[in-house]
Amino acid sequence: MMRLLGAALVAAGASWLGFRAAAALNHRARALEEMAQGLALLEQELELDGPPLPQLMERLAEGSRGPARALFRDCRRALDELERESLSDAWEELVGARGELGREGQGALLPLGETLGRCGCEEQRRAAARVRIRLEELVQRTEEDRRRQGKVYQVLGLSGGAFLIILLL
Repeated sequence: MMRLLGAALVAAGASWLGFRAAAALNHRARALEEMAQGLALLEQELELDGPPLPQLMERLAEGSRGPARALFRDCRRALDELERESLSDAWEELVGARGELGREGQGALLPLGETLGRCGCEEQRRAAARVRIRLEELVQRTEEDRRRQGKVYQVLGLSGGAFLIILLL
C-alpha cells in the first residue's frame, strides 16, 4: 500500500511539473500583452497632451495592469531620485527586474529608456510605437509557443508520471 501511495505521489509531482511549465508560458504571454497595452496607453497620452514625465508615469501606472503597472510605478519613483541615477540607467534596471517578460521582452523595452524624457513628444511616441509593435510580435510568437509547447509539457508530465508509476510498482 505504501508503494502505491508513493508511486501516486511521484506521478502527481511529475504531472504537476508539466502543468506548471505550461502555466509559465501562459504567464509570459499575458505579461507581454499587458506591457504592450501599457505602451499603447503611453502612445495615447503622448499624442493627446504630452504631460510632464512624472505626471505621465502616474497616469500610466493608474491605467495599466500587471508588469506595465509595476514598471511605470517604479519609473515614477525613480524620477524622484534623478540626482543619484539617470532615467535611462534606472529604466534599464527596472526593465531588468521584470523577469516575467523574458529576455526578448526586456530587450525590446530597453531602447525606450534612451528616449523617454529626452526627446520631444512625437519622437517618444514613435519610439513607444516601435517597442509596442515588437512586443505584439513577441506576444503572437509566445502564444504560438504556448499552444504548441504547452500541450507537450502537459503530456510529458503525465506520461513521465505514468512511467514512474510503472517503474516503481
